[in-house]
Amino acid sequence: MPISKKEFKKNCREEVYTGHGIRINCFHYDWKQGETPEGKYFGGYKYRMYANVKNMSKADLFKEFYNWVVNEVQPDYYVQYRFAATDEQRFKVSLSL
Repeated sequence: MPISKKEFKKNCREEVYTGHGIRINCFHYDWKQGETPEGKYFGGYKYRMYANVKNMSKADLFKEFYNWVVNEVQPDYYVQYRFAATDEQRFKVSLSL
């Protein structure tokens, strides 16, 4: 059974990036940290999606993010996203995009 939107949103990290007259909403999901079998440390998020508020509202971006992560629906072309296929590729929240 897929995770509910309410539970999903509770586990998301939301960021807002601003500067030079631009405002970008960003969501991160699936934080994990630990060690690989080879003993290397990893830590970070598996999913990130962001969009300029001129192209998409925060509510619409969240719907798109939920559909991408939970329902595996390919995001629209004007949405930027990142996916870590392995634990070593996981990423931290950046200070700027």
